[in-house]
Amino acid sequence: MPEAVRCIDPKSVIVGWDFSTGSVKCLAFDLSGETIAEVRLETDQWIKSKSRELNLMMLEGQARASVREMAAKLRVLGRLQDWIAGGISATHHTAGRIDEHNNQVRRAICWNDQTLSQYHAKGLSRIGSQERVIELTGGPWAVRYSLSHLVKDERSLRKDEWKRTARILPHGALAAGYLTGRFDVVSVSAAASTGMMDLRTNRWRPEMLEAIKSNAFRELALNQLPRILTDSSEPIGPLSDHLALEAGIEHDRRPLIYPTSDDQAAGLVGGGAVEAGQVAVILGNSAVVNSSSRELPKSGTLDAMKLNWGRYLWMRCYNNGAQFLDKVVGKRPKWAHLENARDAVPPTCGGVMVLPFINPELSIGIDRRVFRWFPEEPKDAQVRFRASLEAIAYLIALGVREHVNAGQQITDITVSGGIARSDLMCEILASVLDRPLKRLQSNEGPALGAAVTALAAAEHHCRREKGPLEPFTVADAVGVLVKYTAPVQPNAAWREAYQAGLRQFEERLRESNRVDDQARTAT
Repeated sequence: MPEAVRCIDPKSVIVGWDFSTGSVKCLAFDLSGETIAEVRLETDQWIKSKSRELNLMMLEGQARASVREMAAKLRVLGRLQDWIAGGISATHHTAGRIDEHNNQVRRAICWNDQTLSQYHAKGLSRIGSQERVIELTGGPWAVRYSLSHLVKDERSLRKDEWKRTARILPHGALAAGYLTGRFDVVSVSAAASTGMMDLRTNRWRPEMLEAIKSNAFRELALNQLPRILTDSSEPIGPLSDHLALEAGIEHDRRPLIYPTSDDQAAGLVGGGAVEAGQVAVILGNSAVVNSSSRELPKSGTLDAMKLNWGRYLWMRCYNNGAQFLDKVVGKRPKWAHLENARDAVPPTCGGVMVLPFINPELSIGIDRRVFRWFPEEPKDAQVRFRASLEAIAYLIALGVREHVNAGQQITDITVSGGIARSDLMCEILASVLDRPLKRLQSNEGPALGAAVTALAAAEHHCRREKGPLEPFTVADAVGVLVKYTAPVQPNAAWREAYQAGLRQFEERLRESNRVDDQARTAT
């Protein structure tokens, strides 16, 4: 049985932030798991050609504005004095540089920056191979990891900017710094996404900096990395005094901010998947299959990261999620009409299929844009919608299969994220996987996951201060805050069609990769 909350006040409010490349969500939860207040702020990306970056001054403004707005909403509810803790989710593989005054030296390079593959390849050749990387860190170095940013910096950043840098920090650590004023630490979860931390020891591996050609730049980078917080219940600190004053929060009632989680880790927790064999599917801007495990993957090419509480995170992250769907249906479609495709359009859409790669998908060999309809793009919006949902479901199925092949014994699968609001999407996915899905009440999995980890840390921290009490774990906090709706069952009438559809989708992928290989050989 999950351990109950026994130490912190039952009236407590826990806030979870989700800093993403599309927006910032800040949600307040009571201890029944209900969302009692929320704040949403848009994020503007700096886009030039294939580059995708975030201005850190905007991030600082988002952090401050979200606190002001949340404090105002809780004050109206008479709950401001109950706000005791906050947790942060932020995009994995987004990182920036700040100087000694905590001002921007370089914008944060985003996870979806399409310039990084060339630098990743160059850095990997300097280290030797992925096998050497796995020997050093326990997991592969993916293109998105912030070590690729440093290889790019060697070409694009001036020497004086390298020297002026005080800290190289991931998205979550930066957000926590702007909330607390403390920029000298990083969580295990965030450090694991850099490509420079040993997943087995939670320590930096300086050897990974051999990806950088200049020895002087290697030494600077090593000294600019923050200390890794290995205790997830150790607070980063309270809200800074000046931010609390600005928001009208009493100095002695400032909520504590706890170590951050990357959005994939937070989405895993927000989906309730914290034990071995539990899988969380997050259908957001990217489409992600995550699982928790006591061990690193035994084989395959899954990304492997570390969770703040000691478990490993296995991940297959596809760039083409909601961004692809927006391309097909537009920004403001008539959702009710599109959802009617459940009955208006048969499974596999009468043979219509789409390869959904408006961005490259290197994890499955797609190194360029491959957005292609078969046999041709349909005019009917409902057909386009259903075929697009099926393509995303096929990608998720391939990710789930790789988890199984890497040694995961799946016990249950949860689904969350913006696309999971679609009843049709969830029914298609359950049918393609031929497994029931646990569907979250909250569609904000990362923000909820950040609140869950903050609750676990706050209760555990309180128990440790008061004396010898049973530990309170993240799994216990999941039992308090994470709530589900009725499970989504596979549609037996669709099963055979989707088995055939998945096989055909895989063949289309293989054929696309064969054409690309032949073109490269000819060149």
